[in-house]
Amino acid sequence: MKIMIFGASGSGTTTLAHRLSIELGFSHLDTDDYYWLKSEIPFELKRDPQERDDLFTNDFNKNENIVVSGSILNWNAQFVNFFDLVVFLWIPSAIRIPRLIKRETALYGELMETDDYWKKKHAEFIEWASGYDQPGFPSRSFEQHTKWLNKLKTPILRLESDITIEERLRLVNEKIEHLSIHQELAFTEKNEINRTLYDLLLSADPSIEVINSYTHNNQIFVALYRTKIIGAFVLLPLNKSTIEIKNIAVKAQYQGIGLGKRLLKKAVNASIAKGFKTLRIATGNSSIGQLALYQKENFELVGMNHNFFIDHYPHPIIENGIRCKHLLILEKSI
Repeated sequence: MKIMIFGASGSGTTTLAHRLSIELGFSHLDTDDYYWLKSEIPFELKRDPQERDDLFTNDFNKNENIVVSGSILNWNAQFVNFFDLVVFLWIPSAIRIPRLIKRETALYGELMETDDYWKKKHAEFIEWASGYDQPGFPSRSFEQHTKWLNKLKTPILRLESDITIEERLRLVNEKIEHLSIHQELAFTEKNEINRTLYDLLLSADPSIEVINSYTHNNQIFVALYRTKIIGAFVLLPLNKSTIEIKNIAVKAQYQGIGLGKRLLKKAVNASIAKGFKTLRIATGNSSIGQLALYQKENFELVGMNHNFFIDHYPHPIIENGIRCKHLLILEKSI
């Protein structure tokens, strides 16, 4: 996996990249090592852009797993497509600038007070770093970084608050796991329902009796991440041309990362493979998130079964603060 972490000077990009590389066993590359030539006074001599890009590309391609710290804004455009994940860090300048001053003081000590050159160099650096959040700032800035992020097709994680390094690591690792899930997700059919699968189906339909009524002799697909069942759906033929998704569910800890869409696409492909022309799905009037997802996936509302959940379920169902009463029926041509 290739990860880039960037943001303003003092936002913690190098620290996070270094810690992440240690935890994951990744190689760590810092863009400053390529942008600047080594010199007695650091950050004085810029490397030739072509030489910089060639060196970076060579080191980047040596390792399968890499975390890069620092910006590559205005570097070779091909680098945009190098990464599997881009992490953007931002903290308020009121926190960031004092950190930079403290860091500079630790690095250069009394020189910043006694040497005119270092005084000037430090003042110019802090002035430059302070301009990051200013609209129209001509150098590296929040505005330019945001424009660059908006062009990316790579998954992005934005961490825009002053949180601990441990919390940042947790969020990045969580994002990495989510990406791994999508890369490794596999589907298989099940003939029998075990306790784990029952619990999953019950999260979408809170009645074992109802679940039993439509799972017997019908297609049950499970989504596997490695050996864990993390999602499932059931297909029930209604007639020669129409098939229905009777239950579709994702385990709670894996919700919100796009797996519902993956399950829907698998259901579409499985239905097409069996020769059906229409795919139906139904949900309660209180299922706001599901209704949004289904319509985004081009399902159209075609009917409503009035008071279905009142008539067929022994206990009231409350979802999103709304009493679930009516079954909404949606269909999609496939």
